[in-house]
Amino acid sequence: MGIDYRDEQYWREMFGDRGLDDDTLRKWLSLVRRERFAATWLTDRMGQPWQVRPYQRASLESRGVRKVHCDGRDVGKTAEIEIMACWAMVACPDSEMMIATQCENHLFPLMNRLVRRFQTTPAFAPSLVEMRRSPSWHFRFSNNFVLWGRIAGQRGINFQGMHVDWQVVDEAQEMTETAWGELYQALNGGGRRWVYGVPNGLRNTFYRMTCMHDFEQYNWRSSLNPEFTEEKDAELARLYGGRTAPGYIHRVLGQHGEPAHAVFALDAYLACVDRGLGSVSCVLREGDIFTAPEGIEPGSYYLGCDLGYARDPSEFMVYRNVSPHLVNVLRIRLEGVNYSRQQEVIEELDRAYHFQRIGLDAGNNGRAVAHALMAQGHDWCRKVEAIEFGATLDVASLPDGRFARRRAKEFMTELLQRRLAEHTLVLPPDSDREAQYASHTYTVNARGQIVYAKGDDHIIDADRCALLAHYLDTQAPVDRSGVALPMEVVLF
Repeated sequence: MGIDYRDEQYWREMFGDRGLDDDTLRKWLSLVRRERFAATWLTDRMGQPWQVRPYQRASLESRGVRKVHCDGRDVGKTAEIEIMACWAMVACPDSEMMIATQCENHLFPLMNRLVRRFQTTPAFAPSLVEMRRSPSWHFRFSNNFVLWGRIAGQRGINFQGMHVDWQVVDEAQEMTETAWGELYQALNGGGRRWVYGVPNGLRNTFYRMTCMHDFEQYNWRSSLNPEFTEEKDAELARLYGGRTAPGYIHRVLGQHGEPAHAVFALDAYLACVDRGLGSVSCVLREGDIFTAPEGIEPGSYYLGCDLGYARDPSEFMVYRNVSPHLVNVLRIRLEGVNYSRQQEVIEELDRAYHFQRIGLDAGNNGRAVAHALMAQGHDWCRKVEAIEFGATLDVASLPDGRFARRRAKEFMTELLQRRLAEHTLVLPPDSDREAQYASHTYTVNARGQIVYAKGDDHIIDADRCALLAHYLDTQAPVDRSGVALPMEVVLF
């Protein structure tokens, strides 16, 4: 049997025979036992000494070379990664560790948390001799321990040239296959690879790792968290559509559930990101004053809107048609903004951009705003498209003159997929959008229909609406006489 690093009596007997005094032995035990290390040097969010939860102990004390977590949300994965980075900084001199994620949204909170820990812990701060945040996270300590934080980048390019002794992969379910290929080569012989993820139904590398016998396997469901209540469970069940829904099985139970498929090829998405565009986004909250940009370049513009209010944000996306490309020139995120104010923002944007078409998700929120806009006159009726995602859309004429009928959400998604594959969508760097495109999945039900996963896809829905607005403006179906059909004939 291997050594049980939690057995304090074992260590006292072993090192007592070597003549270590109690004070030296106590200090050594505070390092070799990670639970004691964390309780001695780290604090929780309330400022109290960090205490391990019973279900966390075995993983925290693991010395496994390969380990994978397939967990629900909010169970303490990030806390374990933080503890291990701090512990390795002390216990693993002359070595290198890399924390890797697919998206910046996954990496930044963790690395920012480590920055605060290294800089504010009196025992750690004097050892930090070098720190960089750009172009990637890099920490060097006085004992020559080096910690890297890197996102994959397009096709895993940011892992090229790395040679580390310990890899920690967070949100591993989002990692692309090409990124894994580069990551494999970045680990030194005999190095450790610890993998943490929340299943999303994809049968990808993360899934295969959770089936490998040479990996230590852990499954922490969300209900293990002492703060998880029956009320929280009921809320999550409602959010995901029941306790048998894929979202609940993945994010609460931490189980793979039925097979799912990625909606978008992330490598194709990354190829459409133009870092030269810079940031084009802003956030509006209730009461904020909004003025549309001035000096707008002449051209054909389209607006896509996914409207929320109380719990969900709203996302507005402005695209410029630069044939054959569609360029995203503005993103507005509205948080807690009432419907009347959202209508005013749309009117202000239209004053500046003179949209050819405006696509609104015609859920309860979108339908109300669309009706209010269209009630203002003929011009608004012409340009506003209230899009029912579950409706049927006539998209093209067949040779016999009939129209090909498609489900609207599937067709809008196909428009996005096609442009990503052709690289005719030009997008600014946006970590929120990248995270949503990376995690969006679908399943096929018993009737052969595509069912998209529920979750944080508001940006994607706004993009869907913008692309359909462009399609209807430039490629709308025509009847046999060649006359374009109005929207009320196209959507059912």
